[in-house]
Amino acid sequence: MSFLYVPIRRSIYLSLGYISNLLKLRKQKIIILCYHSIGDDGWDFSITKEEFKKQMLLLSEDRKFITLSELDNYLKGRIVIEKPSVAITFDDGYKNIMQVADFLESRNIMPTVFLLANPAEANRDELGNSNQFLSKTDIKTLISKGWEIGCHTQTHSDVYKLLPKQLYEEIFVAKKTLEKSLARSVKYIAYPKGRYTPESLKYVEEAKYKLGLSMDDGEITSNISSLTIPRIGIDGTHSLAEFKLIASPLNVLMRKFLRSRLT
Repeated sequence: MSFLYVPIRRSIYLSLGYISNLLKLRKQKIIILCYHSIGDDGWDFSITKEEFKKQMLLLSEDRKFITLSELDNYLKGRIVIEKPSVAITFDDGYKNIMQVADFLESRNIMPTVFLLANPAEANRDELGNSNQFLSKTDIKTLISKGWEIGCHTQTHSDVYKLLPKQLYEEIFVAKKTLEKSLARSVKYIAYPKGRYTPESLKYVEEAKYKLGLSMDDGEITSNISSLTIPRIGIDGTHSLAEFKLIASPLNVLMRKFLRSRLT
């Protein structure tokens, strides 16, 4: 990441967050945060255990932690979510997230971890790291703590570059593979790097995933598409001051505008 990018982004976040607060703009009622790795290895998508804990404690001051199952029921009109809420997700399924499992359990926070169905063939070029993945024992431990399991395709390949047969393998077959391996239903999928195409969404719908999570920016409302639900990405370059303002209305609009220009 460019050494200029982080300070520029930080300045923009703090400025837009301050303006949002000054104008008393309404905050998003429901947000989903996307994490990847817990560690101090210098990878942009790693966040230290200490910083992660600070962020969770900060969220607990004014938000209720919910699961993706609760979100699914909310979107289907089965339950009402009145309080500002947040769901925590982890992509890729790295073993180092076990470092915060006990802490999260102590706070009654039950995230969703999105696993690769075929981690032995993981596309390391797309992942950008060589981190170890969760073992089956690790996954069972997380499930026992109330974590939910989602699919992150077979190998984390970029759906923009895949042919229809490959999309079928990465989306449809991946779900069946995980369900057979874990002996449990897999209801949710998170798109690698948050990217999806109309063609990939057809396979997601055919595979009967209940929720599809992107990295789009926007508000989660009861009438949003269940297959392109927006999340906010958090990584090790975000200061705690930025984190406090990352879901402010003007910052969400700014990220949405930039994404529209870059895709």
